[in-house]
Amino acid sequence: MSKLCKLLFVILAFSSCKNDIDIAAPWKETVVIYGLLDPAAKVNYLRIQKAYLDPKESAYSFTKVNDSIYNADLKIKLFVRQNGNVVDTIFPTLVDGNMEGLKKDSGLFSNAPNYLYKITDPILDSRLSPNPEDYEYELIVTNPKTGFSCGSKTFTTGRLEVLAPASNNSSPINIKDKPNTYVIVGYSEGRKVKAYDMIIRFWYSETSISNPSKSDTLAFDWVLFRNRQTTSMVGYEKKFYSIPGNIFYEILQATILPDKDIKRKGLYCDVEYYGAGEDLYTFIQVNVPSIGIVQKKPEYTNVNNGLGIFSSRYITAVSQVPISAEMNGILKTSEYTKGLNF
Repeated sequence: MSKLCKLLFVILAFSSCKNDIDIAAPWKETVVIYGLLDPAAKVNYLRIQKAYLDPKESAYSFTKVNDSIYNADLKIKLFVRQNGNVVDTIFPTLVDGNMEGLKKDSGLFSNAPNYLYKITDPILDSRLSPNPEDYEYELIVTNPKTGFSCGSKTFTTGRLEVLAPASNNSSPINIKDKPNTYVIVGYSEGRKVKAYDMIIRFWYSETSISNPSKSDTLAFDWVLFRNRQTTSMVGYEKKFYSIPGNIFYEILQATILPDKDIKRKGLYCDVEYYGAGEDLYTFIQVNVPSIGIVQKKPEYTNVNNGLGIFSSRYITAVSQVPISAEMNGILKTSEYTKGLNF
């Protein structure tokens, strides 16, 4: 047999073989967990779902089927450790988030019911004073029917102490618009916090001049910084930053549309700090959109035998801080905002 004949024989032999490709691996039970414990919150929630893939049908056909997303038979518990010793066990309760005021947006996946696991027990924050107290929460998820189990651990984040621009809600806030004038931001870092976001939420009213009965209260968020890393996870380091105040008025001018029929009035500000635990910070960094040529990003999860993120955050808020008389005057006369009719 010639070499050409032999080659044709090999090609024909391969072409006659089965060419079906099974792209779905054997089924494996997989749980997806999303949970951020916030010691400042009165109630905390966990989202615990299951991943799925059917080798015979399109995954799209199951997106509206609740049984494909949730498993209501799971057993959930949290072990609470203080400095390594178990001091409590918490049993979150299954609730419908839609009935808790946490409606799930409509979209590709089923949004009713919106199953969540509710924690009403106080979440204890890690702290350094007067004595070091580190609280670790271990989440265990078990399916009693199959014996499947997965879990994760996180230290809780500690409280931030606000030093400026508002250490309480009675001292007026004053943001100036001239060059070389600054908003002084100061705080004492919380324990077990990796990074902070900070915003000043400016509240104002809008009233129709032609129809005074028509009035709205609106808010605008000025993000002063994001993902600003702490000195260490020990906490209690004092930080101070100077941020140009005219940025606030420039963004306000770009955000609010002039309208001669609307009279506006500055009301107050909320000053908020968002402290992220180490795993949450890493999860955010890994999922930042890529701007390079290589678009593939590594997957990050801190759930053992599962997927998702279980970490902690601490939201420190000073609410309804009054606006100074000087700031109210600046809103009316500043070159940035004088056309907004404050």
